[in-house]
Formats: sequence, C-alpha cells, structure tokens
Amino acid sequence: MRVKRLADLKRPSLLEIPLGRFPDRVTMTGYARHKAWAVSAVVRELYGGSYEWYGLTVGEESRPEIITDIGLPRNASNLQQYTSLDSRDLLAFQEELQAGLVINGWIHSHGDLHYHGFSPVDEANHRVVLDYVASRVRRPLVKREIRIDGLTVVAAKDPAEEKLKEGTVTILTDEPVGRARILETVYGAFCFAVLVGDSGWILQHIVTKTRGILTGTTVYASMEAPLVVEAPHLGLTEGEMEKLREEVRRKVRPPGADPPEHLERL
Repeated sequence: MRVKRLADLKRPSLLEIPLGRFPDRVTMTGYARHKAWAVSAVVRELYGGSYEWYGLTVGEESRPEIITDIGLPRNASNLQQYTSLDSRDLLAFQEELQAGLVINGWIHSHGDLHYHGFSPVDEANHRVVLDYVASRVRRPLVKREIRIDGLTVVAAKDPAEEKLKEGTVTILTDEPVGRARILETVYGAFCFAVLVGDSGWILQHIVTKTRGILTGTTVYASMEAPLVVEAPHLGLTEGEMEKLREEVRRKVRPPGADPPEHLERL
C-alpha cells in the first residue's frame, strides 16, 4: 500500500463531549479568611510560638466551590516543621458537621517558616483529603471516546464460543451494527488546599482527580489558582473569638503542651 501523504498516517482524533468543569479559582467568604488568620494568632497567643496547625475547609453541599468556614479537627501532630493528616480525622469531623455541609479541602499554617510553598508531606495530605471528599464533590466532566483495537460486534443473544474469541472487546447486540464508537464518562473530583504564614502571605491550590468509568484511568493534578474573597469585611465577633480560643486550646497540641486528655479532666 502506498501512502501519498504523511497526514494519511495520523489516527483520527477521539471524540470528546464536555459535560462539566472544575472551579478555576478558590472562593472563600471573608468570615472564613478572617478565621484562618485568627487561628494562627490564637496559637501564638496560647503557646508563644508558631506551629503547623491544620484545619478543614467547609462548604455547602449544594455549592462546594465556596469555602464558607474553617473547622478544626483534633490535630494529631503539631510540629514546627510539618503536619500530617489521617482519613480518620476527616471522618470524625464530617460526622460532627450539620446536615448540608461538606468538607471541601484543607488549610494549614507554615507559621514563621520561610518556606512559602507546599512540601512533599503537604502534597501527600492533598491526596488524603481529595480521596476522602471525592464522593461528595464528584461530577461528570466529559464523555471521552475509547480507542479499542480489535473491537468485535456480535449480533446474537447466545454467540458461538468462536465468535467470543475474536477481538479484545466484544459488544453483543440484538441487531447488526455497522459501526460503533464507545464513549466513557470521565468523572472528576476536587478539593482546595490553602496555606498561610504568620507574616500575612497566603497560597491556594485546587487539587483534582479524574477517573474514567470504564478504563479506570486516574489522573491527579494540582494547580495554583487565584483567591476570591466574598464579603471581606465580615470578621469574628468577641464571642466567636473566645469560642475559637477554647477550641484551639483543646485541639492544637504543640510539643510540650499538656495532652488533650489532661485538659478534658480539668
């Protein structure tokens, strides 16, 4: 066979039909942003130092693209260099949330460290949070054609064994089919990752996961995104600050501080 043009050797492009998309920015309420800085301030106030506290961002189940609050699970480890998350922390926290609210990410502090970026440990924490929240924020993103070499279409209710041996994928139909294209739904899930520092800097990423329903192809990605603050004037009241101090005292435990069990007996 003679090929007249190199373009004739190209495989036809696969069909893709968009169904949805990920958020392209990190949106949080002014209340949530004020609360993030407030937690860092209370940690310094109570313990006289900066530690990597961590919290979980919260949104409404109907609008998970917006961070409306910052919640504190019981921190398992608060060191000056790193913090680590466990899926059990997320499960316990989600069970305490009011109906209609969901975890949509996580936030932590680098204190007064000069490292203004996500560490490898932070990247591992991204996966822990994303895998946990995936079922609650999952959405169809695209219908994507699957290229199959060796597709066999058999028009028979009970095909002969020899027919089933043909090809790598077999489709059984009631009537003869001349041409078939197979499309799988690719689902996507996302979560937010927010990092703050005592000097006033903030960094935010959107962490994503896509998975093909038929092929099982899974892809993780993380990208920096702009921050949009809604109602930036809204801060914490004195009563809310006092409640936050007590919560930090119980849940954020730097090295050398009394264990939470000791405080609970007081």
